[in-house]
Amino acid sequence: MLTFTEGNFADFFTATGLTRLDSTFQAAVAAEDPELARQFADYRAGRIAAQGREASALLLALAPILEAFLARFFGIEADNAALQQSTRGHDPVMAFKKHFVLRRARRYRGEFPESFAELSAWLDEEIQQAHLDPADPELAIARLGENWLADEARHAEAILKLTRWCALALTDPEGQHRVADWPSFRLPQRVDHEALVPLQRYTARPDQPWMGDPSQLRRRDGFHLTDPRMDARGVQSEVHYCLYCHDHDGDFCSRGFPEKKGVPELGFKVDPLDVVLTGCPLEEKISEMQILRRDGFNIAALAMIMVDNPMLPATGHRICNDCMKACVYQKQDPVNIPQVETRVLSDVLSLPYGVEIYDLLCRWNPLRQTQYLARDYNGRRVLVVGMGPAGFTMAHHLLQEGCAVVGIDGLKIEPLAEEWLRQPVRSWAALQEDLDERLLLGFGGVAEYGITVRWDKNFLKLIYLSLARRPLFQIFGGVRLGGTLTLEDAWSSGFDHVCLATGAGLPRVLSLPGSLARGMRQASDFLMALQLTGAGKQSSLANLQVRLPAVVIGGGLTAVDTATEVQAYYVRQVEKVLQRYEAMAAARGEAAVRAGLSEEDATILDEFLAHGRAVRAERERAKAAGEQPNFIPLLHAWGGVTLAYRKGMQQSPAYTRNHEELIKALQEGIFYQEGLDPLRAELDGYGHIAAMVFRRMEEVEGRWRPSEVELHLPARAVFVAAGTVPNTIYEREYPGTLTLDGDHFQTYVGHPHSLQAVQVAADCKSPDFGPFTSYRDERDHRVSFVGDAHPVFHGSVVKAIASAKRSYPELMEHLRQLPMQDIPLESFQREVALRLGMRIRRIDRSNPAVCELWVEAPAAARNFRPGQFFRLQSYEAMSPVVQGTRLQIPVLTVSGAGVEDDCIRLMVLQWGTAPRLVGRLREGDPVVLMGPTGAPTDIPKDKTILVVAGRWGAAVMMDIGPALRAAGNRVLYVAALGEARELDHQELLEAAADQIVWCVAKGPQITARRPQDISVTASDMVQLLLDYAAGQLGKADGNIALKEVDRLMVMGSTGLLKAFQAALRGSLESRFRADLEAVATVGSPMQCMLKGVCAQCLQWQVDPQTGQRTQAVFSCAGQDQPLAWVDLDHLAARQSQNRLLERLSSQWLDHVLAGS
Repeated sequence: MLTFTEGNFADFFTATGLTRLDSTFQAAVAAEDPELARQFADYRAGRIAAQGREASALLLALAPILEAFLARFFGIEADNAALQQSTRGHDPVMAFKKHFVLRRARRYRGEFPESFAELSAWLDEEIQQAHLDPADPELAIARLGENWLADEARHAEAILKLTRWCALALTDPEGQHRVADWPSFRLPQRVDHEALVPLQRYTARPDQPWMGDPSQLRRRDGFHLTDPRMDARGVQSEVHYCLYCHDHDGDFCSRGFPEKKGVPELGFKVDPLDVVLTGCPLEEKISEMQILRRDGFNIAALAMIMVDNPMLPATGHRICNDCMKACVYQKQDPVNIPQVETRVLSDVLSLPYGVEIYDLLCRWNPLRQTQYLARDYNGRRVLVVGMGPAGFTMAHHLLQEGCAVVGIDGLKIEPLAEEWLRQPVRSWAALQEDLDERLLLGFGGVAEYGITVRWDKNFLKLIYLSLARRPLFQIFGGVRLGGTLTLEDAWSSGFDHVCLATGAGLPRVLSLPGSLARGMRQASDFLMALQLTGAGKQSSLANLQVRLPAVVIGGGLTAVDTATEVQAYYVRQVEKVLQRYEAMAAARGEAAVRAGLSEEDATILDEFLAHGRAVRAERERAKAAGEQPNFIPLLHAWGGVTLAYRKGMQQSPAYTRNHEELIKALQEGIFYQEGLDPLRAELDGYGHIAAMVFRRMEEVEGRWRPSEVELHLPARAVFVAAGTVPNTIYEREYPGTLTLDGDHFQTYVGHPHSLQAVQVAADCKSPDFGPFTSYRDERDHRVSFVGDAHPVFHGSVVKAIASAKRSYPELMEHLRQLPMQDIPLESFQREVALRLGMRIRRIDRSNPAVCELWVEAPAAARNFRPGQFFRLQSYEAMSPVVQGTRLQIPVLTVSGAGVEDDCIRLMVLQWGTAPRLVGRLREGDPVVLMGPTGAPTDIPKDKTILVVAGRWGAAVMMDIGPALRAAGNRVLYVAALGEARELDHQELLEAAADQIVWCVAKGPQITARRPQDISVTASDMVQLLLDYAAGQLGKADGNIALKEVDRLMVMGSTGLLKAFQAALRGSLESRFRADLEAVATVGSPMQCMLKGVCAQCLQWQVDPQTGQRTQAVFSCAGQDQPLAWVDLDHLAARQSQNRLLERLSSQWLDHVLAGS
């Protein structure tokens, strides 16, 4: 018998080792059941269809043999037997529910001579006399009933009394309370699609929003897993509730609920909420899994569900419910299949080597008809862009086929511990982390940053580990297609295919007065800041400033998730502010901590401190009472969080797709207001959001129409979750590359030497869904797209996974037609690693005002163009923790200042928190340098250019200046610095300009070393140019005249931009040509820098004639904007979103470093 050891662990990552394992299993089947082995061979040969009753019967026979085989292989027979026994140990409860609760008690119409208390006392005595365990009364009573039913005549009176006890447990308040948590008394309820979410009015507020049942409110504290999931007995109850419909092809949960059975052309049924009942997008073998689980075969059940869904950890409970929607039970509660699915996985993971059992079943699952084992390298190389659910699923399937796969993602992806990659993991607990303090891996795309702690993100680590161990797989974070790499780069690197799994982009913006004022954000901005930069962690230096009351605008699951996380984050935020403030005040005094705060910031600080003390007091009260703290009354007193949707709740996407999430959210104490159409944001005297004004909508004959009534909702924070569109950013960057159809890529099906456009398919089960884009070059390279980027599969994790499952066969069919390139795997992987790796080559800290970094990043360096910038981050896993604070660079926007060989120079000004952490990096440190991003500076030819640049603009000038001059332009550069010590690399700046006006605000002047240059002391750049034009700065001969300037480029603070925007309509207007082109480099706050995902960089533009807003643009996609168009008041507001927390974090860093 082949067995698993640490010594042969690596063997089973090769096709040879897996083939040996597969042969051993086939021999085990033949030894146990020769006829079954013959059927198994027919199945493998395709003589038995992969779907249908014959396949189901075969797999149900094979699965228990596979379980026994794997238990022997891993040496865990005793542990697995104990799990089987534990699972089947609930059978008496299930029988009790069937025979007593459902058949007898629910139908009982007789008298009740005893009270529930009297019957309970009698039962307690019977349990004691029968020597049953009173610690589990449900099981004890079930076993009593089981014993009595074995001899009904003898125990007729006892059976009758137990029936009366059960009937009272169903109807009597005392009885209902006693069995409230017993699965045996949890009966299916009738489904009322108009009242799926229990609601009542919150009358303490004038607008009386909806809220959840007060008796069901849950006390949440932090970012621990909020849903521990159903226990084993509850899951068994769901399993026994299932009708196991596969035996008559009625498993609609998997196949979809047909309009008419046997007539597929009629399509799927539509439920009363207008949801098409497609069933599981993956068509998992659900009914078969439930039978195996019912009979105690957990490993077998896992293998069964992984036939169609090897990425099982990313689905299940709190992720998908398509199966429940299409369950045969349409008029009563469906079977909670996602709970069963996740329990099957978690029970197997709880076994010794459970992680390895899952991982092995990814690579080798003999229940699959195809891809039952991972193949050797087939000579094909595929680039998968995006490591979210669609991307990592596509990577898995291509790896099974033997392709070398490189996965890239624009997000930072943390490395996994080397011992997990090289050695077997015996215990799942070794990988698990408390979600409140887990390492934010970055792997998983929207599953990482978009889904909250309602779902156990440790499951993402399991998938990541499974892929990262594969010899044919490489993964790189901080790599953006369109920036770091282009499609042409992919082909030249030896890739045969590119699959776009880039998800959704471009969150929809509300165009209304006051939109995106200070305190107002896109929901995607908030969720990404919370769940990727680590703002919610006690140890983090990331800043995310939120005030209450808060309003979330939207009706989808993103809005729901945002609402719950805002509440949880607010408590964490005010606690962290209080703790750090008190520590700093104790060390330096309160006056020192508050020094320099504006009146507004001082007021906000006092608000946070007061709320922090209230939170602390509640913790102390709860601790003394021995209970969980209850922050809901505090949050409500501070205004709480209100979800506002323009239609009725019943029409909202969250309600129609997954009403359970609305129920759970309301249990956390959020409010809900329906029929509200946002009109405008009202601001306070500081320009901060103070209220949202809505127009009341009224339902008239089933349609929601505007009324004349307005509602003012107080709001110190507003989050917009108004939907997104598929990510088509590459086509916007490289027009003409990929054909669009509206807001998504046109769908194409492939033929041997051509592509054919097809209409968007009706649903995710449609045959011709079109996995390809229009891309096809002269070598027949093609680009496919999956997941949220695809119009057929957008909107859910499980559909994204299904898109990859359904697309990979077509990709493989095309790859087989391409000519083979003779590229050895080792050299290919080595070159990719060199090209996409990023590490510090050298660092210069000699100037205290600026830190100069040289980052080795070959792919980024080769594609960098003057004017572009990067997102710099350090790895959390490699960042030290000092005094409970992790010294990690969360997110930093840095401009490229030149390229040398494969290195990029970055000049990082030493102010604020993150920039000062840059100086703590060391040569050789790996970092994330995502980019280049932004738009390259437009380089005209033979023009005269005036550049006015502040301190950070000097770094950019080192690179764009030479580029401008090389194109035949004359360059006049006004270097606006605070002091002479801020100047770095004077010789490079001199090479960047034909003439320079060196300007300092104070202190010694900069020495002008060239005859044409001028050095002055001035703080008003507009006046400086007026003086320059008037010849008052000296050296008038040879000066570049302002009237000769074709383009003015202003790179500096918002104040500098404002001054020039006003002066070009006033005092400077006559000094320049009438056709002057004035361009501003807009320094919006940025986070993802992926050109339209998080939306932190959104910037309003205005009509310069009317001053009215025209559009909101993503500054990270185009930082250079016409100066007259930029709404600079809005830019200033965006830049100060986190102002107070940024000041406190900077002081906290000083405090931490001083004490270390």
